[in-house]
Amino acid sequence: MKKEIIFVVVVALILLGFDYERPAKHSRIIKVEVVSLEVAPQGNGWRLITVKMPDGSRQTIKTLVPFFYKSGYLAHLGVFERRIFPDELDFVATPEVLP
Repeated sequence: MKKEIIFVVVVALILLGFDYERPAKHSRIIKVEVVSLEVAPQGNGWRLITVKMPDGSRQTIKTLVPFFYKSGYLAHLGVFERRIFPDELDFVATPEVLP
């Protein structure tokens, strides 16, 4: 019984380790509207930018993007899809293909 539990734990850790890193390239780009922006509490160049997603929901993204976005501006987010962990979103400067 202990061997099976150890085996399952090792396999789970390997799968989590495989999916933990952010993919090198985004899988798609979405167009969003910037709602608000502010300096993150810990500072050091980090910003919190709240965007309105295409489905109407709002999401706050922690990023190092400079403050050239303003409320009401349109932006492009790269979606970095992962299998186990939640997808990561980050701003991309030049979209390759828009949906």
